[in-house]
Amino acid sequence: MSLFTGAYANPLDSAPRTIMQSALNASRQALALAGAPNTNNMALIVVALTGFNGSRNHPWAGIREKEEHYSGSLLKIAAMYAAFDLRASADQLAVGSGLAAWPQIEAALMSAFNPEVVSHTPSPISGSLMLGPQDKNRKPNYSAVLELGSGPDFTVDFTTAQLDAFENMMVKQENPGATTTIHGLGYPYLNGKIADDGFFDGGTNGAWLAGDYAQIWPAARIACLNDADTAQGTTVWHLAKLMTLLADGKLVGPLSSGGMKQFMARAGNFFHQTTPPIWPTNGRFLATHGKVGIGKLKTGKPVFSEALIVRDTVRNLDFVVIWQNVIQDGQTQRKLLEPVATMTEATMLAFTP
Repeated sequence: MSLFTGAYANPLDSAPRTIMQSALNASRQALALAGAPNTNNMALIVVALTGFNGSRNHPWAGIREKEEHYSGSLLKIAAMYAAFDLRASADQLAVGSGLAAWPQIEAALMSAFNPEVVSHTPSPISGSLMLGPQDKNRKPNYSAVLELGSGPDFTVDFTTAQLDAFENMMVKQENPGATTTIHGLGYPYLNGKIADDGFFDGGTNGAWLAGDYAQIWPAARIACLNDADTAQGTTVWHLAKLMTLLADGKLVGPLSSGGMKQFMARAGNFFHQTTPPIWPTNGRFLATHGKVGIGKLKTGKPVFSEALIVRDTVRNLDFVVIWQNVIQDGQTQRKLLEPVATMTEATMLAFTP
């Protein structure tokens, strides 16, 4: 049983869908001419789900989709997914080895997985000048994250403390649960898993989470375009691959994808929370799953991002939507997010199955 099993097949089509891309470009150009905020710096990608579930050619369109940006709390999605992957791998090892007592299981996890964590630690962690030796060589705290399962699905399952952490960071959108999760996983496993699964490329580009949202551990940073550097950054392209696999039930596995979606289904979203709502609950577009991201750039300006699964209720079509680098500079939150919604809607409406 290996903890690192290689990159997922890319679920996105090799090139953007022309009709969707044209609609997105036209919407962006019209908003830019009207002086709408962030049209010249926002990154956005829209991926069609319905009719392409489980395929490797999901239609999509994007702008600045491969630019690395600081995205704040949006990267908590990566911590959740890495923890779910650890549970699945630990469960397979325990079942495959016929282990039924936690001390035996934990010893087997340390013996089998710790050397793999060492060999898969990304160079921005192992070579970081910002991290001490203890940070570069951390292993998962298996007993903090996992315990002997009591249900029918998993011999190894999450501890109550870890489940509470997911609730805190994904549903309540707070930081302590993310700190607990990241401390339970450690930067080497967390970022090694993200990279090995194909969501971080070449040591410089993709989903990166090497800060603990509490400044208890030092952070390891990589270059990004909207700030000097970042410990919590991504491209919308890499996160869209992850979210599309999640929506398709293929991220880690169907049970794990379902568990992660349950947390995201109970989370809020920006378009519903504005006053008045941009997407009211009885409107055409419904964000069924989400994770918001908000933080401050080193300039002090707030920056917003979000990952969503969105349903067009009129046509019964589902989409993944990821956007980031929306910088607030005096606007109300509603005015800030109206251009994001307008471009997203134009792209979704252009899609035909």
